Amino acid sequence: MLRFPLLYFGIIIALPALGIADDPLPTLTSARELRNLPATEAARSYPVHLHAVITLVEPQRTIFLRDDTGAGFIRWSNGLPDLKAGERVDVEGVSYPGLYLTGIVGKKVTILSEDEPLPPRPVDYEQLASGQFHYDWVEVQGVVRSVTPGEKYSVLKLALGNGSLDVYPTTDETFSAENLVDATVRVDGIAAGYINDRRQLVAPHLRIRSLTDVTVLEPAPEKPFDIATTPASELLRFAPNGRAGHRVKVRGVVTYQEPGSAIYLRDNVQGLRVHTATTDPFSPGETVEALGFPTMGTLSAELQDATLRRTGETTFAAPVAVKATELASGKFDADLVQIDADVRDIVREADRTTLTLQSGNTVFQAIAHPPLPESELPEPGARVRLSGICHVIEATQPSRSFSAHARAFEVLLRNTGSDFTVLRRPSWWTTQRLAVAAAALLGLVVLSLAWAASLRRQVRRQTTVIRSQIEAATIADERQRIAREFHDTLEQELVGVTLRIEAAATRARDSRLRELLSSTHRLVQQLQTGARSFVWNLRDSSLTTQPLAEAIRTAVAGSTTGHQLEIRTLGEARRLPESIAHELLRVAQEACTNSVKHGAAHTIKVTLDFTTPACIRLQVEDDGRGFDADAPVPAGHFGLLGIRERVQKLGGEFHLQSEPNKGAAITVTVPAP
Repeated sequence: MLRFPLLYFGIIIALPALGIADDPLPTLTSARELRNLPATEAARSYPVHLHAVITLVEPQRTIFLRDDTGAGFIRWSNGLPDLKAGERVDVEGVSYPGLYLTGIVGKKVTILSEDEPLPPRPVDYEQLASGQFHYDWVEVQGVVRSVTPGEKYSVLKLALGNGSLDVYPTTDETFSAENLVDATVRVDGIAAGYINDRRQLVAPHLRIRSLTDVTVLEPAPEKPFDIATTPASELLRFAPNGRAGHRVKVRGVVTYQEPGSAIYLRDNVQGLRVHTATTDPFSPGETVEALGFPTMGTLSAELQDATLRRTGETTFAAPVAVKATELASGKFDADLVQIDADVRDIVREADRTTLTLQSGNTVFQAIAHPPLPESELPEPGARVRLSGICHVIEATQPSRSFSAHARAFEVLLRNTGSDFTVLRRPSWWTTQRLAVAAAALLGLVVLSLAWAASLRRQVRRQTTVIRSQIEAATIADERQRIAREFHDTLEQELVGVTLRIEAAATRARDSRLRELLSSTHRLVQQLQTGARSFVWNLRDSSLTTQPLAEAIRTAVAGSTTGHQLEIRTLGEARRLPESIAHELLRVAQEACTNSVKHGAAHTIKVTLDFTTPACIRLQVEDDGRGFDADAPVPAGHFGLLGIRERVQKLGGEFHLQSEPNKGAAITVTVPAP
């Protein structure tokens, strides 16, 4: 039952491999279909077969054509016939994406007939910028702004409507600009443009076959410098009979030059920025005539694509003394001005020096290009008087207003010695020096506080040491006093009692009396031994000469003779106050004695633990017979009671662990000083 479904499934899988499943791509037969084809689809190489008329041929590059539906192009390839404008052709090929719109990779082009070239479509700048007539044969009218000769061909700049566009010949051709600049012309050509990597039209331009595609409608003046001079203050003003779009002549005194970019002039009224590509040097004070096209700059009128001519006259141009508020209003845009300001900051770069200045409440920048010499730079905080060109760099148009105002400006320094004067040196107490002094003072305060804190800690440590030494000396003196008193009283009296008993025993004739005297003599001797041990304990000074662990070993050596004794220390041993060390020594001594005397232990382990900074732990373990730790202490046994009292005196904790026939362990934990 599964055999036939599996067979059908295999046939379905095999169909794409055999080319049967996909429908063949449709053939494109018009330029409109090509223009409407997305780039992703154009990359699939749709077949193309159409009839069209050649409009322009770029040899070895591109062939432009048009049919009744629109314009298109063929990418050049070997094997195509020589074509020229006006020929009607039959084109066969495949689609490809192109830079901006879909084109044709030509496989076969057949010339059908030779007709007259197609008439161009009249368009304006906005239509060119929209791209709707891209690669179509068009016609534009405008005023020639400039002609830039190149090594192989010249580029014509044409102003029309709200913009300007470059015009390129498709052949290597150069031509003179003398009779074209400022002429009104009609240009026939292919609408093209500069395309970015995102397939976007950045700016339109025109491709023409040759200069024959440029028709002069209104020639330029034969002697352009003979036209009337226009004051800078009259540029772009309302004029009922004005001749818009053409060049004007302005006469003025040079105030500043940016070689290859612009030159600044001043006529009798105001300053003017003139854009020119000339690199010929002009000195401040020269009187020149400038022919250029008036355009609106950031805030005021400027001349574009200007040509300059020297007059041979020289006039001194004095800067206008102004306030920062006047510069901020834009009134002196492009003029030579003089202003007093305070230097706030200086930035030195390879090609310029930028000074940040403040005059009143206005902060602005002054730029010197090329950079000012290091020796001429003022220090931040200095008061300076500088002369330079006011350049409005940003303007604003308030809503519901007919006026435009400056938003920001800068001053262009001319790098001459007379344009920069220091009026007042900065105070020695600059911001940097104040910061250094404040930092040094703060450092001294911090060091003083640290030294005082260190001294306080040192005094506290010394006080503690002295107090400990005094306490130790006081305790030692008191113990020695008690030992002396005990030796001179009780011990001496016990010696006297012993002598009397010995004398009485030699005279006693009754055997029971002698036995009684002998037992009494032994008891007194035991009392003497205990008294001497007590006196020795009071006079014991081993803790002052050796660590606590060694003092314990010395103290229990006599009572643990014949037994295995192990004493170990955990952590780094610390020297303890004698009051604590003495009590721990006696606890260890009493515990070891009990292990031998009552527990009959063979091995005794003593551990001193210093690993915890806040406390000291002493543990005594044995393998003796042990006992019931919860049972009452028998009468007359005061060892454990004494240990508990010593630990309580030190504010510590006492723990006893023992079971019959399982040894015993005493753990004492006391706080560290």
